Amino acid sequence: MPKKITIIGGGSSTFVPQLMRLFISSEVLRGSTIVLMDIDAHRLETMDKLCRLLVAKEGADLRIESTLDQRASLVGADFVIAAISVGGMDAWEKDLEIPAKYGVYMVVGDSIGPGGIMRALRHIPVLAKVVEDVSEVAPDAWVFNYSNPVSSIITALRRHRPAVKSVGLCTCASIPRNPHYFEEWAGVEAERLLVPAPMGGLNHCAFMLDVRLRDGSSAIPLMRQRATQPVVRWGLETYGVAPYCWSHVTEFFPALSQLVSPYQGKLQGLEMKYGLRVHDMEHERARGKRWEDLVRQWTSGHEDEVSLDVLPRAEAIEVVQIMEALITNGHALHGVNVPNRGAIDNLPDDAIVEVTSLVSGYGIQPVHVGPLPEGIAAMLRSHIAAQQLTAEAGLTGDYAIARQAFIQDPQTQARLGMDDIPRLMDELFAAHRPYLPQFA
Repeated sequence: MPKKITIIGGGSSTFVPQLMRLFISSEVLRGSTIVLMDIDAHRLETMDKLCRLLVAKEGADLRIESTLDQRASLVGADFVIAAISVGGMDAWEKDLEIPAKYGVYMVVGDSIGPGGIMRALRHIPVLAKVVEDVSEVAPDAWVFNYSNPVSSIITALRRHRPAVKSVGLCTCASIPRNPHYFEEWAGVEAERLLVPAPMGGLNHCAFMLDVRLRDGSSAIPLMRQRATQPVVRWGLETYGVAPYCWSHVTEFFPALSQLVSPYQGKLQGLEMKYGLRVHDMEHERARGKRWEDLVRQWTSGHEDEVSLDVLPRAEAIEVVQIMEALITNGHALHGVNVPNRGAIDNLPDDAIVEVTSLVSGYGIQPVHVGPLPEGIAAMLRSHIAAQQLTAEAGLTGDYAIARQAFIQDPQTQARLGMDDIPRLMDELFAAHRPYLPQFA
């Protein structure tokens, strides 16, 4: 069923090849047009060549277009996928290193904390313009945002253009659909498990609320006995739920976010508790370069080497399955970041939650999963307040509201005194000034 699918961030050498593997494999999307849009002409040209090579090699019934014009790319779109990184690795590096000077140590720093807030403030103006354009030139389109921090961004987009169907997606949300994780954690053959497991929480801090065997019995006791990963075990033993994106979960609870290696002026690469290491931008850049080298090799005339088999299977990227369910009335269950609307009893209705959702021809509807354990819900309500303040600051450019977001954030509360917060903010804002036009 031919559709127009626009990728904002279409020059990504990591995300686009994986998406193309999924598009090429989809029978439902045969005859569709894939539009790549990016502000980097060189990266866009490379991805355009790669996509055309893959389509030709596989004999796929897809049409590839590319453009630097965002509004033109969105005209008549049925689906929009946003995967951007404003400021790239250099900005991410500052999100980690500047807070570390003040004693805030984050293993990833792209969801919450000072780094997560700054990433949201960089991304919100760009993506707000995307949904503005969508509302005018493709009002019926679905917007799927993969850019972090998902919760703050979708909060902002829903406020900015509430009529646009914008939702957030995350590769972690595929875990409750994958029985092999349960097989490992519970020691039970995959075919004996009921999947997908009901899930609920916030993006990067969500939990499998129940896991059952096909005979109806709970697998939680088995998981509690067998789980060896300390954060998963902590969730099971303390609250009776399984934190499936556990490395990110450590950031949401300051007591779980502890540095092991001594800090001596550089945070990246240092060891944190539970076997984690702080993301290192040199490693991230090297990973990106490996993709670029592969793409360069393929687009330099070695068509005989072009193969889908070289690409990752992209099993964690569910956006194509979600599109297919929307088109075919598939009645599929996926973890999606949507307005709560009572799906999780003890979180605010207007919060953006990551929750089991029914995807069909009628849209994407959150499923009622009941309450979270109150100890978890209490912590998440603090994060929701910070995310909502962040969304408002990102849209309005109000520095006072941004300061309130910093104060509200649990990581900042746990690490900094009130006199430190303005100094940290001033340093972060100065470092990211070119990407914060709303605060000019």
